[in-house]
Amino acid sequence: MGDSVHVAIFTDFHPATLGGVQTAMRSLRDGLRRLGHRVTVFCPPAPGSAPSDAETVVLGALPVAMSNGLPVVLPTRATRRRIDAAFAERGPIDIVHALTTYGCGISGIRAARRHGIPIVQTMQSRDDTVIAQYSPAPYLSALTMRLVHGWFVPLRGRPPSDGDDRIARLAWRPLIAQAQAADRVIVPTRHFARRVAAHGVDRPIHVVSNGIDDELLDRVRGAEDEATNTDGPLRALWCGRLSAEKRPLEAIEVARLVEDCTLDVYGGGPLADRVRSAVAEADLGGRVRLHGEVGQDDCLRAMRGHDVLLLTSDCDTQGMVLLEAMAMGLPVLYCDPELSETVPADGGVRARDRSVESFATELKALARNRISLHSMRGALAEHADEPRQSRHIEAILSVYAEALDAPKLSGGARCDERNR
Repeated sequence: MGDSVHVAIFTDFHPATLGGVQTAMRSLRDGLRRLGHRVTVFCPPAPGSAPSDAETVVLGALPVAMSNGLPVVLPTRATRRRIDAAFAERGPIDIVHALTTYGCGISGIRAARRHGIPIVQTMQSRDDTVIAQYSPAPYLSALTMRLVHGWFVPLRGRPPSDGDDRIARLAWRPLIAQAQAADRVIVPTRHFARRVAAHGVDRPIHVVSNGIDDELLDRVRGAEDEATNTDGPLRALWCGRLSAEKRPLEAIEVARLVEDCTLDVYGGGPLADRVRSAVAEADLGGRVRLHGEVGQDDCLRAMRGHDVLLLTSDCDTQGMVLLEAMAMGLPVLYCDPELSETVPADGGVRARDRSVESFATELKALARNRISLHSMRGALAEHADEPRQSRHIEAILSVYAEALDAPKLSGGARCDERNR
């Protein structure tokens, strides 16, 4: 794409907050800006007093949060007026890119349709798995999301269920409706592209990996590489949001079962108190260290001084922490078969299943055989530059170009805003 474009990114995560979605979004935003494109981000407010830059438009949120801690932004008339005023003041907007499927993502779809702007939708949330396995009330949660989303972005017809149970069918319907309302769909992995298509999405689907900011990688890699620890305890690292679907409590239980290892935990979230209690109750203060929320650069530096990433999540589509480990040459111990698409061959170990016992078995084997970790580092070195955002930004721009050049797609979900 030769000409500069103005991209409106809609996301349910403020850029100043921490998390995999946020780091991927910031990398995309900054990568586009370095190439001379303008990016305006529409998002909910950040917790506390985190500042917003001049190119961020904060949308009003309700005084409650979703079960995963996300602020709740509803596509109300007030939200619509705020977006339309920003479009008028900051426009023209060439393309809308929605990164989420909740309130802000819905608002992006509706704004694009109001203004006749092409819409690209990124899909990377495995809501069906997260709701079914980790919601305290799976059916009620899935039904509520389906009804609320369907009110704003209705979907005609009954999509194929691909053998899903009723909770999965309800959880998939908002995802399908959101994708069908877009002109182009982006997913980070081939396996998720197949799942999206199997559930009835007939929009053009493009597989484009998430990326890590090039300048950040170059800065962190300036230090001398850390060698595999051959003497003391195995140095394991866990990094992510302290929430049920990321399974930090399971990671601590794994560390309890493997005496010849230490575990450093980076992250914050709703399970922070339970994580602290689990460490104290198991008397693991000498082997498990909790570092709280840290920036992406600190997480990358920490990866250089550890032997293995303990990735206990079983519902990531790709996982930024996995890309970060790849870039830092840190071997990965994981359990989700679908992540094998991202983990380079011989660059990690997959546990037999998601159980704590399976993780502990593999971690004990790695503690006994440090040579295998050295071999994994060598395998990862060949792929260290693949997560760079510059390797993927042109693919994103190609999707934008297709959406800008293509005739308007017909059918699918329609965003009728009358009386809403």
